[in-house]
Amino acid sequence: MKSLQSFLLKPALVLLLIFLQFSCKKSEIKKEKVNSMVLVYMEANNDLRYDALNSINRMEKGAQALDGILLVYIKTSSVRSYLLKIKFDEDENRIVSDTIKVFENNSTSDPEFFKDVINYAQTEFPANNYGLVLWSHATSWAPANTGISTKSFGRDTGKEFDIIELKNAVPDNLQFIIFDACSMGGVEVLYEFKDKAKYIIASPTETIAESFPYQSITPMLFKGTEGLSNIARAYYEYYNSYTDDRQSATVVLIKTSELPALAQEMKSLMAMQKVYGDKLISTNVQRLDFTTNFPVATYDFGDFLDHNFSYATLNNIHAQMDKLMLYKASTNKFLGVPINKFSGLTCYIPFQNDVNLNYYKRLQWYRASGFNIPIEQQ
Repeated sequence: MKSLQSFLLKPALVLLLIFLQFSCKKSEIKKEKVNSMVLVYMEANNDLRYDALNSINRMEKGAQALDGILLVYIKTSSVRSYLLKIKFDEDENRIVSDTIKVFENNSTSDPEFFKDVINYAQTEFPANNYGLVLWSHATSWAPANTGISTKSFGRDTGKEFDIIELKNAVPDNLQFIIFDACSMGGVEVLYEFKDKAKYIIASPTETIAESFPYQSITPMLFKGTEGLSNIARAYYEYYNSYTDDRQSATVVLIKTSELPALAQEMKSLMAMQKVYGDKLISTNVQRLDFTTNFPVATYDFGDFLDHNFSYATLNNIHAQMDKLMLYKASTNKFLGVPINKFSGLTCYIPFQNDVNLNYYKRLQWYRASGFNIPIEQQ
């Protein structure tokens, strides 16, 4: 889910002109071995279509002398979709990038189609390192049947990815994943993707529809770990510079190899202090979901620990959180609501008879972290 879409809306005429650009720029591009190839996968057959096109224009503006290849898959209608190879252009009112492939009548929220797009991109543009940016609506790990039409990532004519299906469709050869989407900075989501990429950038809260400042971060996509830290920092600084409600951003960069140790520390805490039937405390824990009717509650992970465990027992898990997170930042408010606690991660707090519990049990974090201990008889 992305918020404040109205800040960036453009007339439909612009959209038409842009797709005329797409349709007449199809070209044959020879395979070339490069150091890095980054694919941006945009599910924009929804109310974010204009924001997606604006993001592509900004990528072009920042694409001068890239040290690698930047591809964008974009769908903004039910008729067809496009795979573009981004090239430099300073004009933010047109898209000039080359169309590599046109896809007819497909659903971008189909895991097999998603897998095919990534396989095609990696086959046609082989590289030593691959990055993936997932750009769309998102609602953390939220399952289906929560009373509203949502799952967890993307939105194409009402169909969305289940987070586990999305994880299974993502290849395991990625240097990084960037979630340009809401509320994917939760431990449950990050743990699902821990074997897919070495690093992940995500937002623990919702994100503004304006997206990442691609005009400045596009070259950083090809600069390794230092570039990823600079991307996360640039995202925070971009939104923190606003003086209205757009001063709303949270971001975290994690090293996925440290996630199993975090889960083990969490499990040790649970095993020492929680027994079957204990109720995990959620009252007064900092909430980091700010959109009305967000399908699952997201709580600040550090504040959850502080409310549920004695301070003296938290040294090890706090030390592991420091190893895990290479960068974290938060504005003081989100959509005008104060953020009083921010640890860099969120979590869900399950309870007995929770409508989401059956699905939550399917997430790897549930057992790896010991969250099952208060819920299930051992």
